[in-house]
Amino acid sequence: MRTPATTKKEVVAAFRTREILAAARRLMEQQGVDTLTMEEIAQAAGLAKGTLYLYFQSKDDLIQALLSQVAEAIIADLEAILAKPDSPKEKLRQVVVLLLNYAEQESPLFPLYLRELVRLKSGKDTPFTSFQELEERIQGLISRIFADGIAQRQFIPADPRLLTFLLKGILRAVGYYGMSQEQRNINQEALPVVLILLFSGIILPPAMAQEESVI
Repeated sequence: MRTPATTKKEVVAAFRTREILAAARRLMEQQGVDTLTMEEIAQAAGLAKGTLYLYFQSKDDLIQALLSQVAEAIIADLEAILAKPDSPKEKLRQVVVLLLNYAEQESPLFPLYLRELVRLKSGKDTPFTSFQELEERIQGLISRIFADGIAQRQFIPADPRLLTFLLKGILRAVGYYGMSQEQRNINQEALPVVLILLFSGIILPPAMAQEESVI
């Protein structure tokens, strides 16, 4: 069955959506999120305010699209790492580097990401309908690396999902640190610390690996 050809209208809509999101991202980097208005976004994107509302009904909808855009990029990058023939330890190192880079690159969105996590944990309704689904996909991909490491007796025997939550907790702490220090380019400082904390806790010592194989 042939896939229907993309229409000119769809191409234009996709282009304008990208332009709107790019304009919103630039403004967020300059002035933050709280004071940002739809009128300012429309002006930065070169659109009438009414035209902007044809694409996004509210600022929350626009923020949802930005978070989803980042999450989908992370998922694609995680899938690429998983497809490599590298060891689980090397894949995990690449994941840490990847997520730290995203945390720094998308720092204006970090407070919004945290807000949605709090809403999910509290059971409150969130306007970001796809947020939980994307978050669970990311967690599932990272958990696969931990599961592979455990199966190959490289990591300590523990629930892969628990290890994933612990890793994400460490990385969120780095994000908090960057916010509190109001500084960028923290990866050079944070990366070796995160890797030491992570690998010193989950790498299975050779003696224990031998015991596991015997059992």
